[in-house]
Amino acid sequence: MRTLFYALVALTPLIASCGPIARGGGSRSSGGGGGSSGGDSAAFTSRCRGDFGQSAEAAEFEAFMTATYELHQAAEAADNELRSTCVQMATALEIQPAASGTGPEATRAVCDQVANTLRSEMQAIRAGTDVQVELHTRPPRCEARFDAYAECAASCDVSVDPGQLEMNCTGGEIRGGCSGSCSGSCAVDVEAQCSGTCEGWCEGTCAARAADGSCAGQCDGTCHGECVTDVSAECSGECRGSCSVEWERPYCTGTYEPPQVNADCRAACEARVDASLECRPGSAELAVTGGPDEAAQARIARVRAAIEVGLANVQAIHARTERLVASGREVVSRMRSLPDAIREVGLHAAACSAGALADMQQSVASISVTVEVSVSVSASASATAG
Repeated sequence: MRTLFYALVALTPLIASCGPIARGGGSRSSGGGGGSSGGDSAAFTSRCRGDFGQSAEAAEFEAFMTATYELHQAAEAADNELRSTCVQMATALEIQPAASGTGPEATRAVCDQVANTLRSEMQAIRAGTDVQVELHTRPPRCEARFDAYAECAASCDVSVDPGQLEMNCTGGEIRGGCSGSCSGSCAVDVEAQCSGTCEGWCEGTCAARAADGSCAGQCDGTCHGECVTDVSAECSGECRGSCSVEWERPYCTGTYEPPQVNADCRAACEARVDASLECRPGSAELAVTGGPDEAAQARIARVRAAIEVGLANVQAIHARTERLVASGREVVSRMRSLPDAIREVGLHAAACSAGALADMQQSVASISVTVEVSVSVSASASATAG
C-alpha cells in the first residue's frame, strides 16, 4: 500500500448544480434503449440547481448530485467516442456502418459489424495463403488524480481536515513527476533499445508479456513504448515509487482509500474520480510476414488500417469505463440509503434524488454496454493474430 499526504490548497467550492441531465439533445438512452422526454429532463435539471445548504447532510447530498452529473457526462462521452471509433474502423474495412443514430444500441450495431468483419477477413486471408500475423499493442495509460479526489472528499465530508488528507493507493502505485530524487523506477517514452523493462511492444524478442500480450520484460531489439529502469536519483520521465519532494500531478494506478472519509462520500468521490479518469491510448499495429497473394494483400491492408485507426482507442475506452461501472453501481446502492440526508435537506432533495437515481441507473447501463462492446472489438482484433 502506498500513502500520500495531499495538501489541499485554495479548494474551489463543490459545484452545487447537478447540471443538465438531458442526454443527446433531450432524450436519455440506456442499455435497453429506453428514454424519457426532453421536458422531463429539463424539469429535473431545474429542480436540482442551487445550493442545498451548509449542513453535513447537504454537503453529502451535493456530492451525490455532482457524481450523478459527471458520471452521466462520462457515459455519454464514452458511448459517442466508441461509436465514432467503430465508424472509422468500418470505413477502413470498406464496409457501410450498419446503423445510424445515437445511443448504446446504435453503438453496439456498428461495433458488432466491425468485430464480425475483422474475424471473417482474417479467416479468408488464412484460408488460401501461408502467412504469419502478429498484433503489436501498447496498452493505454490511465491516470486517476489525487487532487480531484481530495477536493471532493473535503467538500463532501465536513469531518475531513481541509489542510491535509491521507490517501492510500491500493492495488497499484503512486506515479507522477518528481523534480527531486526518485526512489523506485523511472519510465521514459522510447522508440529504441531499452536496458530495463519494455512496456509496449518489442520489435525483436520479449522476455515476458503482460496479460494483453504486450511486452512487459526485457526486449532484445527495439522497444516501442516505455522503458522502465530502477532508479534512486533524478528521473526525467515518470517516477514510480517515492519522491524526495512534493509530487507533480500524482496519480494512483489502483484505487484510493482515504481512511478519514465516510463510506457515502467515498462512493460519490470515487465515481467522480473515475468519471474524470484520463486514459491515453497506446498503440496497435498488425505485422504480417509470408507470401500473401494479391487478394490477401488487399484484405490485409484493410484489416491493418482498421486496427491502426481504432484499436488503441477502443482499448483506452474500455480501460476508462471498466472501473466506472463498478463505482457507478456503488453510487446507485448508496443513493438508495440516503433517507437521513434527504429528510434533512427537504423536499427539494427528495425530488432530485428520485431523478438522479433513475439517471444514474441508465448511465450505468449505458457504460455496461460500452464495456461489453469494447471487449468484443478488442477480442476480434486479437483473434486475427497468432
